[in-house]
Amino acid sequence: MSIKPGGNIIDCLSCGMRVPRDVGRCPKCDGQVARQTDGYVLTEDIAHQQERVHEALIKLERLLIEAEVGRAAGLRVIVGSGLIREAVFAELRARQFSGDILSYSQDGQNSGAVFVKLR
Repeated sequence: MSIKPGGNIIDCLSCGMRVPRDVGRCPKCDGQVARQTDGYVLTEDIAHQQERVHEALIKLERLLIEAEVGRAAGLRVIVGSGLIREAVFAELRARQFSGDILSYSQDGQNSGAVFVKLR
């Protein structure tokens, strides 16, 4: 996949045709470009560098944007077990309701991490 940061053109992962980022379907293969991913999962800790809740939510927003631009399949976000975790779960609930993400859940047995499915 070749993406220029902030670039407006991306490659269709099904056929390789270069298409505008905002196109819904590839004109060559009819693939849903917005749903395509290479399976990559972006992981980041947003809770253990003395962040406040609002700082952690800003980091979460940055991660969601980075994942969208990079066409990641999901995010693994380390949120800890306190107020940041609660705020992140509330934010993800709202984003799932609005359709920005597909789903989210605790990452396995680790209550301090959350997996977000994007595509």
